[in-house]
Amino acid sequence: MSAPNRGAISKSNRTWPKRALALFGLIVILLYALILFTGERSLSPKLGIDLQGGTRVTLVPQGEEPTQDQLAQARTILEQRVNGMGVSGAEVVTNGNTLVITVPGEDTTQAQAVGATSQLLFRPVAEQPNPDPAALGETIEEMANRWVEFDLISVDGANQVLKQVHDAINPTTDDEGDAADDADSDAPTVTAEPRPEPENSLEAADRRDEMTEMLLKDRQSEDPTVQAAALSLMQCDAATDPLAGADDPALPFVTCDYDNQAPYLLEPAPLLAGIEDPEGTRLTGNEIDTNSPINGGLNSQSGQMEISFSFQTGDGPTGSDTWAKLTDEYLQKQIAITLDSAVISAPVIQGVTPYGSATSITGQFTQEQAQSLANNLRYGALPLSFTGEDGESGGTTEIVPPSLGKTALEAGLIAGVVGLLLVAAYSIYYFRALAGVSLITLVAAAILTYGSIVLLGRWIGYSLDLSGIAGLVIGIGATADSFVVYFERIKDELLEGRTFRSAATKAWERARATIITGNVVTLIGAVVVYMLAVGEVKGFAFTLGLTTVFDIVVSFLVMAPLMQIAARRPAFAKPSMNGLGGMFALVEERREQGFYAPGRNHRAAASTDSEAEGKEEPVNQLRSVVGPTSSASSTSEAPERSESGDDPSAKPSDQDSQEEK
Repeated sequence: MSAPNRGAISKSNRTWPKRALALFGLIVILLYALILFTGERSLSPKLGIDLQGGTRVTLVPQGEEPTQDQLAQARTILEQRVNGMGVSGAEVVTNGNTLVITVPGEDTTQAQAVGATSQLLFRPVAEQPNPDPAALGETIEEMANRWVEFDLISVDGANQVLKQVHDAINPTTDDEGDAADDADSDAPTVTAEPRPEPENSLEAADRRDEMTEMLLKDRQSEDPTVQAAALSLMQCDAATDPLAGADDPALPFVTCDYDNQAPYLLEPAPLLAGIEDPEGTRLTGNEIDTNSPINGGLNSQSGQMEISFSFQTGDGPTGSDTWAKLTDEYLQKQIAITLDSAVISAPVIQGVTPYGSATSITGQFTQEQAQSLANNLRYGALPLSFTGEDGESGGTTEIVPPSLGKTALEAGLIAGVVGLLLVAAYSIYYFRALAGVSLITLVAAAILTYGSIVLLGRWIGYSLDLSGIAGLVIGIGATADSFVVYFERIKDELLEGRTFRSAATKAWERARATIITGNVVTLIGAVVVYMLAVGEVKGFAFTLGLTTVFDIVVSFLVMAPLMQIAARRPAFAKPSMNGLGGMFALVEERREQGFYAPGRNHRAAASTDSEAEGKEEPVNQLRSVVGPTSSASSTSEAPERSESGDDPSAKPSDQDSQEEK
């Protein structure tokens, strides 16, 4: 190879590390320019509530398995409610088949109001049922046992109802009454006992589903006897209805006005005017015109809390037309308005509401309740009925105080610092001065990761939580592992007889494939975990995948360039600086034993030629060890010998000093 060509190759090899470092610097500048000159212009990442404190509400769909379209629609409505309430920093995410609302701060009222199902139905109040007296006693006894089993009524309460019904069915005279009192009556009593508490969340979910199915049969029966039994057993002193919006609008319904503790038997919600199909659209909250004003609060003229709204108008069956006909048909009668299966108002219709006119709901609301209901109606009812993990209305609430969040954040930071110090201590012990390359690589990866988390918090709403910090800590070890792979490859090259300088260059050519393969495997694992996992495990998988990608970036743009720059300095070729004293001693021992003799590297077919050449002046034919030699050396080795300039008679560390000269 001619001198000019050799110079061109050498120049390219020398400038590549600097160009790689310059590219990395450009990436960092661009990343932090986006952070500091766009959006909020803040260097603070978005933190999850387990790090900053707040409220998390988990909503579990009731009934059949929801579709992804239903979950997406519910998520959109909840986000609109959040924005409508002006809750700063709140977000709604889909987590498997559940929805999770996170709201900063300790006020759970806002978060639970956002998650209310708001399944609004308009049902005429039915006449009292006319049961079959012969069948009522047995029917109510069986129903009472079922309700006691699911803890919907106490044993004493159920027995009291059974006695009242028994006495009503079997009236007695005064003399018979005295005898009956002495005999403590023949009224039946329940034999069931409440089930023990569920042992886990899965068992609790199965029990809720079983209870909901049972209640729908008992409280939405068309049999007057079953209706009468349900009306007798209803406990209207609860805070919320256990069905929480799961009732079928096409069937009668036994429920309560829980504020006034009054039971009701309601007719099915009417079909929209002009629709005859029993499966057709009925008068629900979905027919409210969300483009018209929807207000909630105190009516200064009536002195009552009310929610005012209008039904939709237009061509075809509409809510406004249906409501006008309904108020005409039920003039001077009651029409109940149910919200999430509970009666919130059952006004007597005093006059017909004209088509297109506004109507209002009055009830025992507080100002906050009226405004919350108006907000929920403004953005529509959810397509699914939701409760908490244990059946709670409004969702399962988890509160993380700000002080606890601060403690968790400090613990996460301490874990990261401890992990970094342990890696640094190991690197210094094992790599000596070259540990600086490993630590600079870790810092470079941290700079990229931190900036990306800040931007992702702005762009896609990613919040860093404790599980995410765990992924970052593990990422520290993964990045350090790439340097270990590179360092071990350098050892392999030294064993082949190369100098430290040429070994650093050649080792990277072999190590990079291993580094990429290992990181790709980790990345695939992180992606799979992210796609299949639910809950906070997703945060761990996300940050693990992010640090894995950046490990590849810094390995190519920081670690390898810095290592090759360091290898060109004679100081780093000394065993005291690179921790390779044992390896250099082994190479020297092998050299003295003739391990690198020319015949060692020839094939058996060329052994005769090797012996003939061996009688002449010994020439090391290893590519990276051979220096300027006689014309007896192979021409195929000349380019690499010229490039490396190694002296076979010198130690690996001494050769690097000669190269600098």
